[in-house]
Amino acid sequence: MLKIFDKEPVNWQDLQIKVGKIFSDMNYLVEVEKNIQTVREDINVDVYAESSSSFAKEIVIAECKNWNTSVPKTIVHSFRTVISDIGANTGYIISKSGFQNGAYTAAKNSNIYLMNYDELQSNFRERWLEAMVFKMHTIGYPLKKYADGMENFVIEESELLSSEKYNQFKKLSQKYDRISMCSIITMYKNPLTGKLELNYIDDIIERNVKNYFPKNIKVNCLSDYFDYLITTFSKGVDEFDNLFGKKLRKR
Repeated sequence: MLKIFDKEPVNWQDLQIKVGKIFSDMNYLVEVEKNIQTVREDINVDVYAESSSSFAKEIVIAECKNWNTSVPKTIVHSFRTVISDIGANTGYIISKSGFQNGAYTAAKNSNIYLMNYDELQSNFRERWLEAMVFKMHTIGYPLKKYADGMENFVIEESELLSSEKYNQFKKLSQKYDRISMCSIITMYKNPLTGKLELNYIDDIIERNVKNYFPKNIKVNCLSDYFDYLITTFSKGVDEFDNLFGKKLRKR
């Protein structure tokens, strides 16, 4: 099964960045190494994530321990105080070397979850995939409409271009026609239920990389795949927008 990231964090800063990226990709507003003023004192948290929903704000705090020793219960007790003082909904302690038995007891019946790095990725994998498929499709489908020469609006607009720009348009269409196929939502979701094809997502990605990606692009994990597509799709739409001198497709 493809992980969100294929490489272990090299240090505690890298662990913080990766944890922050997972929440950022899921549309949280994220700050790494955030200082927070509470009633008792100033607190520095490793990762602060706040939902972008205006309906009900959700605050998540993550403490990252890239230690070579397991986390003791004293850390959990201190973290429970931090979560309470900040008023966070949920807290996560992510440990490289696991936890002492007392730590699990200290976290029991609380809103704090103890995980190693792989468990964090596994627990958030489905939710992260939902967010990334939606983001990739939102950015990429307009590119597919641009690159598809059968689209009426493209035909009409391209006829207004100079011969030089029309040639550029044809080159852009050829450049992005195949890769934009990866934006089709039904590649990843069951068309009847609208749910992700979780049992086949790795096979879908492997097939798409083989059929549509440049040979020099290596995909070893989920973030490799989606980050490449989102970057490529954004660049492609910008190139078409610049060519026509206006935004024809909304993202």
